[in-house]
Amino acid sequence: MTVEQLSNVLLEWIVRAAGLFWLVGALMLFRQIRSEMVLDGMTASLQKATRDLAADLGQPPPTQPTATDKWIDRDDRARRGWIAGQAVVLAATALAMLMLHPFASWMAALLVIGQGAYFFWREHTSRHAPTPEAAVHAKPSQATVNAGWVSLAVALLVWLAAFRGLLR
Repeated sequence: MTVEQLSNVLLEWIVRAAGLFWLVGALMLFRQIRSEMVLDGMTASLQKATRDLAADLGQPPPTQPTATDKWIDRDDRARRGWIAGQAVVLAATALAMLMLHPFASWMAALLVIGQGAYFFWREHTSRHAPTPEAAVHAKPSQATVNAGWVSLAVALLVWLAAFRGLLR
C-alpha cells in the first residue's frame, strides 16, 4: 500500500468519523431546541398562573415583562428557528459524510455559509439591541464560535476528500 492510498483510507475514515460526530451533534441540537421550547411553554404557564392567582387574591399583578425581556424572548425564538434549520443541514451533511456521498461537499459548503451568515446576523442583532444586557445576550457564545471553526476545518477535509475523488 502506497502512502497516497494509506492517506486516502485515513481521510475516508476521518470524514466518516466527523460525520458520525456531526450526526450526534445534530440530534443533541434537536433535543436542546425541544427542551427550550418546553421550558418556554412552562414559563409562560407559570407566569399566567401567577397573574391569575394574584387576581384571585385581590393583589396587584406581578410586574410585567419589560421591553427588553420581550425583545430577548423574540430574539431567542428567532435564534432557535435558525439553529433548527442549521441542525437539519448538519444532519443531512453528516449522513452524506458517513456514506462518502459527493453531496457531502455541497452540504458542507452550505453549512459553513450558514454559520457565517449566523455570525453576521448575531453581530448585527447585538449592535441593534435595546440595552447592553440584550447586546451581550445576542452575541454567540465562545463555544459557538469554536464550533464554527471546527466546522470549517471539517469542511476543508470533506472538500479535500472530494478533490481526491474519495466521495463516490
